Amino acid sequence: MKFDTKKFYNHLMSGVSYFLPFVIAGGIMMAFAYLLDAGNASSATFGSSTAISAWLLEIGGIAMSFMFPMLAAYISYSIADRPGILPGMVAGVMARDGGSGFLGAIAAGFISGYIIFGLKYGTKKMPRSLEGIKTLLIFPLLGLSLAALSMLVVNALVEPINSGLTGFLSSMSGTNAVLLGAIIGVMVAVDLGGPINKTAYFFSVATLTAADGSPIPSVVMAACGCSAMVVSTSCAVAATLFPKKFSENLRGAKVGAYVMGLSFFVEGAIPYVMEKPKQVLPSICIGAGVTGALVSLFGVTLAAPIGGLETLPLVSNIPLYLFSFAVGTLVAVVIMFLLMKNEKNIEIE
Repeated sequence: MKFDTKKFYNHLMSGVSYFLPFVIAGGIMMAFAYLLDAGNASSATFGSSTAISAWLLEIGGIAMSFMFPMLAAYISYSIADRPGILPGMVAGVMARDGGSGFLGAIAAGFISGYIIFGLKYGTKKMPRSLEGIKTLLIFPLLGLSLAALSMLVVNALVEPINSGLTGFLSSMSGTNAVLLGAIIGVMVAVDLGGPINKTAYFFSVATLTAADGSPIPSVVMAACGCSAMVVSTSCAVAATLFPKKFSENLRGAKVGAYVMGLSFFVEGAIPYVMEKPKQVLPSICIGAGVTGALVSLFGVTLAAPIGGLETLPLVSNIPLYLFSFAVGTLVAVVIMFLLMKNEKNIEIE
């Protein structure tokens, strides 16, 4: 049977369209929590030192925690309709808690969807009198069991990769700051919130704490925070400057990509990478890598465990931080312009 890339893309985009609002709303609320708490940047309770910032951080964190389950649930829903939501959502939680992240959630969605699709096909000749058994017992119970078992394998395959990446970054620490910054930048961009991105992020957050447990500003965190801004923003800028190179869907996605990019979140680039992976992915990886290297070269530090314009007050050198961001974005946009061709039969109003 021939693999249908269009159906794959449509199922994936169905999940993405449902999970993006969770990322945008939750991420911006968390960012504002750190901004409002900027005066307590040297405190161990940074981000939750006041009642308002603590509330924003909590609610934002809850919203963000739903993004992978929602992604998996609605990929599965796109494939198998309503019976796919339960196994997809539970498998998405397993991907989130099991460490396989974005890529694991995608796998969870497709696995769950096709398990339910297979169960539907296998039970289509059952008598109509047993229809209730299918919807209330066979699909949820058997479908969930098979999806959960599958996720044990997915998480087991991804976890050693995460551990190896963390070890690699630790071995780079202190040897060549510019090279480490470039690697962090590329890792942040390469899988758009997946295990490689999360490894780079959590490694960067860990550098905010000194050996005695006290909070300190970090060059590595600044490289991570600034590089992450490049990923979604460069896609939005390219879609703005060269609209004929993008489909109507991607042109419409640029507003969300601007908001997410300037707020530190890379997921705004997902629709662009999924539709044009050979052109967009290398562009954003190189652009983010350049930004990470520049931030490290300049020795800029960040005192917050999140990037974005909202945490600029916590950056040690704002002009150089913004310069690094602008250069990386420019590099990514130029590469996209060179690699991409105009869309056929496209009209720009």
